[in-house]
Amino acid sequence: MVDNILIIVAVCLVGGAMAWAFLVHINLFKHYHYVCVKCRTSYKPNTFLQSIFGLNGGDQRKLKCPNCNKREWANTIKDNSRI
Repeated sequence: MVDNILIIVAVCLVGGAMAWAFLVHINLFKHYHYVCVKCRTSYKPNTFLQSIFGLNGGDQRKLKCPNCNKREWANTIKDNSRI
């Protein structure tokens, strides 16, 4: 019985953490853009999935630049205006 309760608690904690991370990433996707370190092009990922699956390195994300077509680390910059 105790094992079942621990499993339920663990599932709830993991599910809550995943939901929180998803909501934080939605905010990041809506309110931030990226600047390619190679060609200095400012852009947003085309799709939400591209943003999710881009490696995250703190204030950088490894994405494919639409200008130079290279998969490089891009600096994260907060948008001036709300979308």
